[in-house]
Amino acid sequence: MICTSTERDQLVNQEKLTFSGFTLSVHGVLEDYEIDSIRDFIEEYKRSIFNAGKLVLDFSNSPGIDSVAAAVLYGACKQFTRAGVRVRRTGTLPVIENLFETLAGFDSMPEPHKKRMSIRDYFENIGENVYEMGKTLYSLGHFFGDTLYAFMNLVLRPMKVRWSMVLYYMEESGVKAIPIIAILTWLLGLVLGYQAGFQLKELAAETLMPAMLGYIITWEIGPMLTAVLVAGRSGSAYAAEIGTMQVREEVDALRVMGFDVFSYLVTPKMIGLLCVMPFLVLLANFSGIFGGMLAGSLFLGLPPSTFISELGKALIPLDIYWGMLKSFIYAVIIANVGSFMGMRVRGGASAVGKATTAAVVLSIFMVIIADALLSLLFVHIRPGLSL
Repeated sequence: MICTSTERDQLVNQEKLTFSGFTLSVHGVLEDYEIDSIRDFIEEYKRSIFNAGKLVLDFSNSPGIDSVAAAVLYGACKQFTRAGVRVRRTGTLPVIENLFETLAGFDSMPEPHKKRMSIRDYFENIGENVYEMGKTLYSLGHFFGDTLYAFMNLVLRPMKVRWSMVLYYMEESGVKAIPIIAILTWLLGLVLGYQAGFQLKELAAETLMPAMLGYIITWEIGPMLTAVLVAGRSGSAYAAEIGTMQVREEVDALRVMGFDVFSYLVTPKMIGLLCVMPFLVLLANFSGIFGGMLAGSLFLGLPPSTFISELGKALIPLDIYWGMLKSFIYAVIIANVGSFMGMRVRGGASAVGKATTAAVVLSIFMVIIADALLSLLFVHIRPGLSL
């Protein structure tokens, strides 16, 4: 006679498991393929077991049990015990009792003892991390050289540029970043204007606030905040996009077909960022200054006309141009680091996530290093500044 899976489960329940009062009796050998019906049987009588407050597993009519089926029964009994039900076994043969004791032994096994790291281990870890960072930066330098070579070839032959992709990345990295950059820099300018003005007002020097805010926004906050936001939005997207292509072996397929991967994948991203970053920095500057002007008008009694007049006395065109010039360097860093991390992906989806995180962290780190070096240079370039 051939039985369906449902009929077989019913036969298992009726022939091998019975429940009466507070006793669950096992008849015959419970086999591994019957674990679903065992779970269903226990679920059916769970409320009765909880109400009784005790459970007796009777193996008097069972010569043995498979290990997976025993694990299911053991797990159910452990759940009942945690709920306050007294559970005991009766009529078990030594082979069955040994199996349940083995399962219980896994619960009582102590966690593996972690070896304490010695001072030498700490220094070795530091050395390994420094070595890996050096390798990463060295590889990134080679990657940047290859990208620059591909970029110069496209400059000489502009018709080979994938302008449709450049426009796409300009929209994704530039146009869609406008709201977040404008709002955050406006809020930051508002807060900085209020806090700086509050301190200066104590000295009756609140008219100096526009100049202070203008220097802070145009020299550092505008370009830096724009670069950080673009690194978080676009750098991570570049790493995830190319990383996914690596996982799917699409990059290898492009190489096999004779495509220059750098010209095809990396340079459109870099050209797109180079086109939009200066305008994003300009937007950040104006939004931050507008926020400061609003703070001066609301909290310091500083009319907008006075704010603009004092700001015009302090700023020179180079202050605006310098931030826009720095944005070109930031664009090259963000595009190359994001693409580089994507190219290094090996493995599956988890590797793509790690590459995305590493791209954001390394991009911001390198942007800050570049900003520090450019700030030292700016001291010697801008008129009126000296060490």
